[in-house]
Amino acid sequence: MVRTDGQALRHRSPSSAAQTLLQTLADMGGRAEDLIALAHTAEPTADAAPLYYLLTRLEQRAMLSYTLRQDDQSLATLEPMTTAFRLVALDATAPGYRLSRFAWLRRDGDGVLVECSLSQTRLRITDQRLAASLVRLAQPQAVDALVEALPGLTPATITGFLTLLASAQAVFPCDSQGQIPEDVDPALRQWEYHDLLFHARSRMGRHDYPVGGTFRFVDQLPHAPAIKPASGGSRFPLPKPNHTAPGPDFFAVVEARRSIRSSGDTPLNLEQLGTLLWHTARVQTHRPAHPDDPRQYEATTRPVAGGGAMHELELYLTVTRCAGLEPALYRYDPLAHQLEWISTPGPDTQALVNDAMRAAQLTTPPDVLITLAARFGRMSWKYQGMAYAAILKHVGVLYQQLYLVATALGLAPCAIGAGNADRFAAAAGTHYYEETSVGEFVLSGVLG
Repeated sequence: MVRTDGQALRHRSPSSAAQTLLQTLADMGGRAEDLIALAHTAEPTADAAPLYYLLTRLEQRAMLSYTLRQDDQSLATLEPMTTAFRLVALDATAPGYRLSRFAWLRRDGDGVLVECSLSQTRLRITDQRLAASLVRLAQPQAVDALVEALPGLTPATITGFLTLLASAQAVFPCDSQGQIPEDVDPALRQWEYHDLLFHARSRMGRHDYPVGGTFRFVDQLPHAPAIKPASGGSRFPLPKPNHTAPGPDFFAVVEARRSIRSSGDTPLNLEQLGTLLWHTARVQTHRPAHPDDPRQYEATTRPVAGGGAMHELELYLTVTRCAGLEPALYRYDPLAHQLEWISTPGPDTQALVNDAMRAAQLTTPPDVLITLAARFGRMSWKYQGMAYAAILKHVGVLYQQLYLVATALGLAPCAIGAGNADRFAAAAGTHYYEETSVGEFVLSGVLG
């Protein structure tokens, strides 16, 4: 027996009783004593102790699920996802139970799942009354109060459901003030719901969902091209660097790197912009897709690292002031080393600049706002569980490269922590769920 995360249980030469027990678990499950009794019908003289031990080994390897039934109807099933899971008992002394703020409910196929970033399990709910009880658990609820509020469900069923929720760490016993442990834990208080969810689910350890290069869409969807097709706007070739004179020492550049939130008297020029983009985002080599093997997809190498050679980030430049270039919104073509005109300045591009000024605490507009936009399908076609996390890592890689090259050129660079992705999509004419902003970087000419 092997789990999806690689956990395995080897049972050499299982007896007839063990085989019956395992087959019954696979087919329909049952209570431990009923499973042992059924195993004895296949082998009446079998010792019960090894059979109970087999169940314990399965439980320790998170190979058992726990189903709540009433009147032979399945109401909810708890599925452990890692071997760290342990079924917990309710605290009979607690004045009530309350839902964790890190828990969530979502559709999965035709069913509903309750999960929590604090746990290593998922709870499948098939009964509408139990699903509705989650609303009540947003406030402290005593077991007796839940029984009274949910007619048709027995006290044993309510207690069993709370046991499953508590084992999933979706509910916790609360104190007389209605607080649960996460409300007073200094570490958990500083986590926001979405941050902990993103952290827990884009890393391995707390779940058994696939993570990594699974190529889940390889037979379903075409892979996005390595180079985004041109939209038909005017093209503006950029100068290529001419490094005839020695540049600054690399380590001196590293030590001099700073965020500079002011614009110089001298505007950025086209040669500096071309040099910056050449050393941060241009295509160095291009490998076409293999005609007979879709897993050998189209890829490029560039001056910055990119997981799987995907390089899903596109650079859009909102130019306010650059010698040799008209103010407008442009997209950088990394293969041709050209700027592609997208639109003239307007309310949307001005709003992007205003957002950047507020975020960076600038008193004057930057010469250029560089928006990093991700073509999400480029990553999620291959990677599962970690696609968005990898995109944000790539943003950080590109930020540092922009900083170093700008510093070497004597420019004023500053990365920005947040931006308006809906506003960018409107300005650039992209589809929010296909391509939109994931980072911003402002750049201005030399100080003086």
